[in-house]
Parts: sequence; C-alpha cells; structure tokens
Amino acid sequence: MQRIFYNRFFRLTLLLGLASSAMAQEKPTSSPPSAEVQAVIEELKSLRIPETFSFLKRVDPKVFAQALKTPEGRWAMDLASRWSVPFPDLSTDAGKREMFQYREKLSREFAQLPRAILDPLAYWRVKVVCPELDLPEDEEQQVLSTQNAFRSGAFLERLTPVQREAVYELHDLGTAIHNRHPGLAGILKEHYAFFTQWGPEKLHQVLQARWSAAEFLKALAEIFFGEGGDWKLSRMPSWFWQEIAEFAEGPNAYPTFSLMAMSSRLPGSSFFGAYEALVFLARAMKDEQMSRAVREVSARVDADFAAAKKEADH
Repeated sequence: MQRIFYNRFFRLTLLLGLASSAMAQEKPTSSPPSAEVQAVIEELKSLRIPETFSFLKRVDPKVFAQALKTPEGRWAMDLASRWSVPFPDLSTDAGKREMFQYREKLSREFAQLPRAILDPLAYWRVKVVCPELDLPEDEEQQVLSTQNAFRSGAFLERLTPVQREAVYELHDLGTAIHNRHPGLAGILKEHYAFFTQWGPEKLHQVLQARWSAAEFLKALAEIFFGEGGDWKLSRMPSWFWQEIAEFAEGPNAYPTFSLMAMSSRLPGSSFFGAYEALVFLARAMKDEQMSRAVREVSARVDADFAAAKKEADH
C-alpha cells in the first residue's frame, strides 16, 4: 500500500506533456541571440537547483522565452536543472523515498512560478540529455527528474488554490502516515478523518479538475484496498459518497481517468484501482446510474487507447 503511494504522484508525470506544449512546436529563432538573451543563457549555465528558482523569479519572462527558443538556451536550462544535493541511491527504499520527497519539493517550487515563466519552459523538452554536455550519469538523472517535477508543477499551477492545497495535503498525509507506521487500521482511520475535515464543498472543488481529482481517486483506491475490497458506507457521512457518485456521472470523470490511464491501465495501477473502487462503491450504494457511468468512462478510455494503438501500427 505504501509503495503505491510512493509512486502515485511522479509515475504519472513521466508520460505527461504540458497543456501549453504547442509552443514547443514553433520553429526556433534563426537570428543570433541578443546580448540580453546571451546573458540569460550564460547565467543559466552557472546555476544549480535551488538557485535556479531564485533566478526564474527575477528574470525577464520575454528574454527568458527567447533564450529557450535556442538550442543553447535549452542546453543551459539542462545545466541549471542539476541539483546542489547528491542524487539518491534508487536501489534502496530509503533512496526512492528521498527521491519522491525531493521531486515533490521541486514540483511545488515550479508551481509557485508565474505563468509567464512556466509557458516558455514548454520549449525545454528533455528526453535524452544533450550528449555534448557530457554530464555524469547522476547529473543526467537530476536533469530528467527536474523536468518531471516541472511538468507536475505546471499542472499544479493551473489548479485553483483550494485544489492545489488539497493535492499537497494528500501527499503530506501519505508522508506522515509512512513516518508513523500506524498500521492498516490507523491508516484507514486517518484517511477517513482527513476527508471528513475537508467537508463537501472542498471535496466538490477537488473533483472539478482532472489533476486534483486523479490524486483523490488514487487515495480512494488505497482506502478501498485497505478495506479489503468491501466498502463500509457507515464510515463516512452520506455527502462524501454522494460527491463521488456525482463526479463519476459528471463531465470530469472521463478526462480524469484518461489522465490516469496515461501511466498504466494494468491491474495494480492507479487507474485500475480507482476504477475498481468506483465500481464496487456503486454496487454498495445500489446506484445503477453511477455503475453505468463508470463502465462507460472505462469503455471510452479503452476505445481511445485501441484507436491510438491502431494508428501507431499503421
């Protein structure tokens, strides 16, 4: 159960692009960089995280955007994405945990940047770190991890303050539970108490955006797993279950499940766990309309992936 939590935030972001990534399709400028742009590029080369965030908060957004349209500017951003701390040993659980927590911290830093800075970063798309930089393997991993954190942060920035706070609270709760080791009964008790404190209005807002809704559904799937696949409706007020039912029947269910499916749809994935949780919740509530809606959403997602696979095969 804890392992699911460790990965639930950053696994998803590995396959996500930005909503603003259309910017990245523009042709880069062909004229030589201006003196201002060249100065930004040179300063980026000298920075590491966390100093990079201080720079991004004070740089002229227009000049920064021009810099990232050039290959030299994107390579400089690679260098500025290296860390001032060592890369964790991912062969250990402690190292994986450290990685998750640090990447979560970076995501929150990116989410605090103005949109005028986040949008130009769509030009900075790293699949393989520039070989000409000749970085050590651990620094290459730092660059890639920073970009994953950027993608998450860019989605977080697009949430309302209430939705963004809710995502942070979910992650902080998971961290606190891991550190305390309260046992399965304690984990369920803390989750139910936490969502009770949210109240119906906050939960309703969380379920309005696909990113925050996906984070909630991942937590809900963990609760369902902890309950042994048997919902006990008496554990929560009726408004809690009703909000979930309205979400499942509403317009945001399909976008949310589509987002989750981009990571994986296999058994054991967040998508599969959330789907199972809602199917069995509809059964427990004896809500045929909700059950039908959940199945329809799943069928739409399956059809999307089948169409994409067919197109890729041709």
